Amino acid sequence: IVVQVGRTGTLTPVAILEPVLVSGSTVSRATLHNEDEIKRKDIRIGDAVVIEKAGEVIPAVVNVQTEKRTGKERRFKMPTTCPECGSKVVKDEGQVAVRCINSRCPAQLKRKIEHFASRGAMDIEGLGEMMVEQLVGKDLVHDVSDIYELTAEKMSILERMGEKSIGNLLEAIESSKKRPLWRLIFGLGILHVGVSASRALADHFRSLKKLMEAPVDELQRIPDVGEVVAQ
Repeated sequence: IVVQVGRTGTLTPVAILEPVLVSGSTVSRATLHNEDEIKRKDIRIGDAVVIEKAGEVIPAVVNVQTEKRTGKERRFKMPTTCPECGSKVVKDEGQVAVRCINSRCPAQLKRKIEHFASRGAMDIEGLGEMMVEQLVGKDLVHDVSDIYELTAEKMSILERMGEKSIGNLLEAIESSKKRPLWRLIFGLGILHVGVSASRALADHFRSLKKLMEAPVDELQRIPDVGEVVAQ
């Protein structure tokens, strides 16, 4: 069981499996959601488990084959520090999620940029996982806004990136400036602000400046935006 850090800092345990064929594809990883789910299903390191594709897409652990246990299995314990940056992790009251609260955590930054560039958000072709890994690793990007400061000269230090690939990526970044406002709001990855809330906010305010200046009570009056999201 390994722990992944998401863009909002949430730590998610992931099962590393002996590769197995499920619904036509080989599965070697499955989400375990959170510590409570692991305890509820009594999943231990070294267990034999039953896997299914939830909704025929995401692999999930259904249950444990306890009769196959040898006694060598170990219970999983959620780390008290972030596996990526070493910062302390917190569990908010009434929440099951454990989060890293270091806003400069490299894992969070990578996931934030991947989300910002994803097809559902700013749709920047070529800015996938491997490219983001390099940009953050080479200290070229510290924030999503740095994407728009990239130049051919800066990217010349990247591995396996020729002139044509760099040109294509810069073109895709330039094209993203023409995306509608709701995509930018969604791309920022604000906690609990999904597609419908992003569209509602964009329809109401029409500009990012007006949205940024809006008081909490005005934000709360918008569909899909409650008190918590407004704050």
